[in-house]
Amino acid sequence: MKSLIKYSFSGLLFITAFLSVNVSAQNIVTLQRFESAKVTTVNGESIRKIYDARMSLGDVTMVCDSAWQFLNKNELRAFGNIQIDTSTENIWTDTLYYYTNQELSKLRGRVIILQDSTTLFGNKVDYNFATKVAYFVDGIRLEDDQGVLTALSGTYFQNQDSAIFRNQVQISDSAQYAEGDSLFINREREYLQLYSNVLVVDSTNNGLLTGNYLEADSLGRRYVEGNGYLRNIDPDSTNSDTTHIYANELLMIENDSVSTISGFENVSVWSANFSSLSDTLFYDDAKELFELDGSPKAWHKNIQLSGPFISVQLDSNEVEELRSYVGAFAVQEDSSTGRLHQLKGDSLFAYFDNGEVSEIVIHPNSEILYHTKNDSGEPDGAMESSSPKTILYFDKGELTQAKMGQNKGFFLPEYSGLKDRKLDGFQWNPQLRPQKTTNEPFPKWEPISIERPFILPDRFLEFVDNQSN
Repeated sequence: MKSLIKYSFSGLLFITAFLSVNVSAQNIVTLQRFESAKVTTVNGESIRKIYDARMSLGDVTMVCDSAWQFLNKNELRAFGNIQIDTSTENIWTDTLYYYTNQELSKLRGRVIILQDSTTLFGNKVDYNFATKVAYFVDGIRLEDDQGVLTALSGTYFQNQDSAIFRNQVQISDSAQYAEGDSLFINREREYLQLYSNVLVVDSTNNGLLTGNYLEADSLGRRYVEGNGYLRNIDPDSTNSDTTHIYANELLMIENDSVSTISGFENVSVWSANFSSLSDTLFYDDAKELFELDGSPKAWHKNIQLSGPFISVQLDSNEVEELRSYVGAFAVQEDSSTGRLHQLKGDSLFAYFDNGEVSEIVIHPNSEILYHTKNDSGEPDGAMESSSPKTILYFDKGELTQAKMGQNKGFFLPEYSGLKDRKLDGFQWNPQLRPQKTTNEPFPKWEPISIERPFILPDRFLEFVDNQSN
């Protein structure tokens, strides 16, 4: 009984002394509960050591196995199974260095910060209780209901619900994986900027996206700058219906009402049925329509189409129609003779049936040079003509009929230089035709582990268990 009375008496004296110490101009540490305490000197510093304590500082409440209060400076240290609660977050750590005049804390060991639906994990975290900014010095893992993010370092701004992550940034959820060298994100606005060596894999849409810089927001907008590459696989067909788009800049809009892709500067497209080069590109997914501008060239099988503007209409990924305006030039390579049939005019429309050209309309100011063959399939001359309008009909890619109005033309008998004859403005550049990529990008780092970076502290597990009950 005497020992209990003595303990209670000394504890009362200690609380009185503790409350009288103003450790900051505005902050006073209040001891709410403790098992034992003593004052000692360590390296010339007067220290109050407190064991199994619960204390508060403003709206901050902390429990820990032990704590050191430096009596002559604004510093508090806590050790062992620490839990810190404020009005906006819960924090767990193994060791705490708290500088009360700056409201700055150094959290070391197993650090967990829980704020609303977001949980952050780290090994070394500097946290400011006034500004609500956390600096993750040695690794960060962020988990919320949308997925997981990891990086080697980062800064989390709680009041702005935003963060900056640096070095080996990885983001993963049920539908997408993304990585880059650094990231800025505002979660409330669902806005992010991903920098350097950007890679995004979209498993839902079978897509892959790379570039030097990526910007995305909640409206379904994605913008890539620098070495942009987009791979898209039609989810309703086989991998043969894969489209590859390269451009210095890519802009993708996808929401409930629209799905479009725009490309700018050095744009190239490859798919099994169609490829192109252009300065700019616009693609409307609902219409399956490509629009190419800036001296474009488009290829389909053995046809090359050139002109200031080209549109490519697809149907279930098969080319249905090619159009070129304001000075079109088309070249069709004969599959058996290698001769180059040439068509030019102010406008050119080519229509296809099951992937084969069925009709070509050229008007006005049409000109054609079409090589002919004998019954043995050998070259035997060419037809050259000019007309206000020309319509060519094909069967399985072979010319069967030509209709011309006010035709001015002639037949050229076979001679040694006929195969090299060219109309003015001739363009045939098979060496420029984009080819299917053989070295697709892939993630640089191992997938994000489903495991947390450390064994979870006891008080954190108790907190989670209490929340679930």
